[in-house]
Amino acid sequence: MRCLCGTWVYWMLQCALFIPIRCREFPHYVFQSLMKGYNKDEWPSYQEGPGQPTRIYVEVYIVSISSIDAGSMDFVVDFYLTQHWKDPRMRFSENMSKVLELHHLRQIKKLWLPDPYIINSKSAYFHEVTLPNRFARITPDGNVTYNSRLTAKLSCQMQLKLYPMDTQECEIYLESYGYSTEILYLHWHWDDSKAFSITEHLELPQFFMPTPKKLECVDTYSMGFFSCLKVKLKFQRQVSYHLIQTYLPTFLIVSISWVSFWLSVEAVPARISLGITTLLTMTTLISGAKQGLPAVSYIKALDVWMGTCTFFVFSTLLEYVVVSKTSRKKIPGFAPHRYSSMANSHPISDSRTSIAPHTTVKFDNCFIPTMNGPGKSSSRNHLKPGRMSGSEYETDRESPQEAYLPRPPRSTQLSAAQQAKRIDVIARILFPSLFGAFNFVYWTYYMLQSWEESGT
Repeated sequence: MRCLCGTWVYWMLQCALFIPIRCREFPHYVFQSLMKGYNKDEWPSYQEGPGQPTRIYVEVYIVSISSIDAGSMDFVVDFYLTQHWKDPRMRFSENMSKVLELHHLRQIKKLWLPDPYIINSKSAYFHEVTLPNRFARITPDGNVTYNSRLTAKLSCQMQLKLYPMDTQECEIYLESYGYSTEILYLHWHWDDSKAFSITEHLELPQFFMPTPKKLECVDTYSMGFFSCLKVKLKFQRQVSYHLIQTYLPTFLIVSISWVSFWLSVEAVPARISLGITTLLTMTTLISGAKQGLPAVSYIKALDVWMGTCTFFVFSTLLEYVVVSKTSRKKIPGFAPHRYSSMANSHPISDSRTSIAPHTTVKFDNCFIPTMNGPGKSSSRNHLKPGRMSGSEYETDRESPQEAYLPRPPRSTQLSAAQQAKRIDVIARILFPSLFGAFNFVYWTYYMLQSWEESGT
């Protein structure tokens, strides 16, 4: 009896100590058994003969998109790349395990893996924190799933003619590097919702991203045909940022430059200082707006706006030059008439008519009182016979000329100061009208072009 109790305790201890260890080592045992006779240099469909390529089904899940840089024409994308394929050599019994997961890189490297690379990648790397962000999963029927997390800086050939109302189309371009279509063929995942997806919380500060497009393609090289996958991403730039940072300040600068039209022509320091200050401010704003943009050979929408605003500010300075020159110009033939010169120009009649003393005589637009009376000068006022109270009279040669000449006729020719003032008045209406017409044409044209390019 004592012996049976000892045997029973012995086996209980064996189960408690060794069975959990064997269970913990079981996945490793299954993987080791699968690796017996396994050749990682042979692709899964190698035994099936030529014309039977291994088909890889790809999923791309975007975690973040950042640094969309028009200057270097690239963008940074952080994504998960998941690949599915079937490998008959990796089958095992369901009794052994439901699924086999490999998290250690040394185990994953023992498997045959597809070789897709990103064609338009400038640089890329796998994430290694806190462990290499890669794992493989094998099901009993031989289906292999390989997942990895990458960050890549991808080139994007941008067209900036409509900048900052442009829409850029960039790509994530995957292709098999060494396996031709006879060995390997890339496909998007059979579930379209999983083939390409983007995290729900992704927000781009300056861009709106419509639904991306997926494509399957085959590229031809001298080495043969190679399967490829494309994702076309559209980045529609939001103009609101540039409205606040670029368009509104320049609009206000142009408007401020028109204040000089309301200043006096003699206010030389004020008008010159205002014109030069606004022109220098425009130059600074142009330099700031062009920072981060590449040097291109064509004209951008922003260039048209900035160039026109600079032209209006500069034209304000030129307008003052014209006004200042006009105000100082001597107009030939324009001089104030003197009574003496007008008296000599009037014919004097020999006929004489006497007017009673202290009588007011009305000429054209003037009343002249007579000076003769008791104790006054003995000289008589002589008028040419005519009509009284509205009639025209002329003095004779014996009358005091300055006392009896009518007011000289008003000249219809403007003085230099009046001409300069009129130029300013015209500019107050002309400049805002032209700038308003330019705004209408500019925004109508470029907004229509932007909508057409974005496909909305």
